[in-house]
Amino acid sequence: MLSRVADSLYWMSRYTERAEHTARLIAVKLESMVDQTPEDAAASWARVTEALTGEKREASHDAFAITQYLAFDRDNDTSLINSLAAARDNARQVREALSNEVWENLNRLYLRMSPVTIDSIWVHTPARLFREALEEMHALEGVTYSTLSHGEGWYFLELGRHIERVQQLGRLLDLHFSAAAQNSESGPKYFDWLVLLKFCTAWEPYTKRYTASIRPQKIAEFLLFDPEFPHSICFSVDRMTEALARVAPGAPPARRAAVERLAGRLKAAVDFGQVDELMAGGVAPFIADITKQCEQIHKALYSSYITYGAETVL
Repeated sequence: MLSRVADSLYWMSRYTERAEHTARLIAVKLESMVDQTPEDAAASWARVTEALTGEKREASHDAFAITQYLAFDRDNDTSLINSLAAARDNARQVREALSNEVWENLNRLYLRMSPVTIDSIWVHTPARLFREALEEMHALEGVTYSTLSHGEGWYFLELGRHIERVQQLGRLLDLHFSAAAQNSESGPKYFDWLVLLKFCTAWEPYTKRYTASIRPQKIAEFLLFDPEFPHSICFSVDRMTEALARVAPGAPPARRAAVERLAGRLKAAVDFGQVDELMAGGVAPFIADITKQCEQIHKALYSSYITYGAETVL
């Protein structure tokens, strides 16, 4: 596979995953506001904004302005509409590597969201638009799975999806558990932990495993170490490791070993992590280490399979 094609597939998948994560957080936050005091909602919005943009902002009660910034602001590189545009641009460059169904679903979603303004949705039920966008992104994931050959290109899509998911989920968990460790008044309360589960599509799977008892330790255990839940760190790390073993089969062993060594180290950290030890020593350092290792894998993947020079091959 050409490195140009691998690069576009990888980033198409990352941007699509980022858009889905953004739409879900905005939808859940808008729906949950009716059950929170203005102060709690403002603190929660601040965590959502930092999770999605990396920018630490003062708590704000202006949900309208925050939603506009996170969803529709073209000057915000991480906004929902910019993520969809970037995913579409990458897909357009590799149309030959995608099925018509994948391209049509992604293109249709972008064209539907592109003309939307915050004013046009705010007077009704603003969360509905983001829920509908989520449904279309789930359909996109379905046609990607069912209409593409599961060859090398597929595994670059898998790599992009799960590296992005680990980093986005890690940042979200880090913000909640760091705030809880500080015992500040703006830290997560009972309802915030419930909303965190909904942010990760984990409310129903969690209650089936642990009943409706909302405990931070159990939430950390489930979202970090459950090997069967698709939005857990462990699940995504397993998929990353599997995908890395299937891409670039013709690459020299030395270049493959550099990437696979990092993936193996990350998998070992997650497989042998113990939630009791993390809660005693702090969840945040563990999550920071996981996200750092994902960034190292990203860089090693690029240097080994995508941006290497001709002299490397020769």
